Amino acid sequence: MRPGPPPSPLSAVRRPPCPKAARPFPSSLLKEPIFSMKKRAAPTRGHKLDNTANIFPVVASRRYSNVFRLTAVMREAVDPALLQQALEQTLPYFAAFNVRLRHGLFWNYLETNRATPQVLPEQDAPCRYIDPVETGRFLFRVLYYGSRVHLETFHVLTDGTGAMQFLKAVCYRYCQLAHPDAFTPEQLATPYGTETAGEVQDGYLKHYVPAKSKTFREPGAYHLRGEHRIAGGLGVATALMPVDALKAECRRFGATVGEYLTAAIAYGVYEEYTACNGAKRPVSIFVPVNLRPIFGTETSLNFFSNLTIILPLARRAVPFEDVMEAVKRQFAEKLTREEFEQKLAFTAGSEKNLITRIIPLPLKNGILRIVYEHSNNGSTLVFSNLGPVRVEEPFRRYFEGFRFLLSTTPREPVKATACACGNTLALTFTTEVEDNRLARSVVRRLAKAGVPVTLETGGDTDETLQGV
Repeated sequence: MRPGPPPSPLSAVRRPPCPKAARPFPSSLLKEPIFSMKKRAAPTRGHKLDNTANIFPVVASRRYSNVFRLTAVMREAVDPALLQQALEQTLPYFAAFNVRLRHGLFWNYLETNRATPQVLPEQDAPCRYIDPVETGRFLFRVLYYGSRVHLETFHVLTDGTGAMQFLKAVCYRYCQLAHPDAFTPEQLATPYGTETAGEVQDGYLKHYVPAKSKTFREPGAYHLRGEHRIAGGLGVATALMPVDALKAECRRFGATVGEYLTAAIAYGVYEEYTACNGAKRPVSIFVPVNLRPIFGTETSLNFFSNLTIILPLARRAVPFEDVMEAVKRQFAEKLTREEFEQKLAFTAGSEKNLITRIIPLPLKNGILRIVYEHSNNGSTLVFSNLGPVRVEEPFRRYFEGFRFLLSTTPREPVKATACACGNTLALTFTTEVEDNRLARSVVRRLAKAGVPVTLETGGDTDETLQGV
């Protein structure tokens, strides 16, 4: 490993232009990879929690961690020392991550953290509670295991889209440090992936437009049950499949990948739970939606909403085609800018309310906790689809793919996620119960449809299923 740039002179190399908004790495960092505390000391600054983030500090505990994990699977074993350098050199660009949580009189807020986060080997179950005392008051942790780099993030900082931006930037810098001869001097000085890292505006308040009062109360949902895992922690199963084969299956139903996977998961709940035991309440799939492309906003903070797919799947014969049509119809009705404008008016409007603003923080926390518990009652499980993750061209040779995991709750003991890189989609199920029959049901459906599926558990590839 050679941490310095190649010896060829700048003038002798033809270089691509730097990205517009990216500030180059200071020359001192290229000579001295470790980012010293004196160099990055700055006046303490901070920002308010975004509208959605206000609830996470209230409900977070070892039982409700509200932590999610993103994983970059590299093509070679990770060097911890270089990963530490990459983290230290990248973090100052990301105001949304370089913070610690503080408690005010009326609201929680975030301020700049001048400590240095430490890269650690993976030793515990994924998505465990982030204890600020253990992390130097940072609200994230970076872990490594073999060829994998994990970023675990407390949801108060950002959502999956914002966290993926940070993870990619750290890994880009890692690749520059690990393979300096593969990049031009100007590429080595460019902090790739940081172009919009400084955007910490509250997208909810920015796009808030007062509207007539409308509530979004969902009916009580059917909840999955099962024997809890004896050892605790999360069970993880990932189904890897080619995107082109999956899209071919989606075209048979005139559906998007998101619609098809939502229907497959909902039908898995029906096959494994409600068809046998019956269900008085509907199956409700909570689907987070990234609002950035809808409203044309780039922010490193949380900026997502959700749509809830509600399906009354009782004990009766229900063909998959009917579930697919119901899912497509609800996506079309609910996945609109107008719908999300109304949701923003409802959520952001409550924060702007004068009475809400003057309620002291302890009382406000009690109210938020009740709201959170009530909202959990309206969801069977969460399916979060990050969509395609694009890696910048100079770095593609070093990445194999990505994984995405969510922590569970007692009301939602099973959760599902998806993300794609290149022609591989990773569909992951996390569970706090012993069996993973929902994952098995979805994998069987995909395999029978002719989609080659490779099962991965605990980071190891187990077996390939096709047309079973």
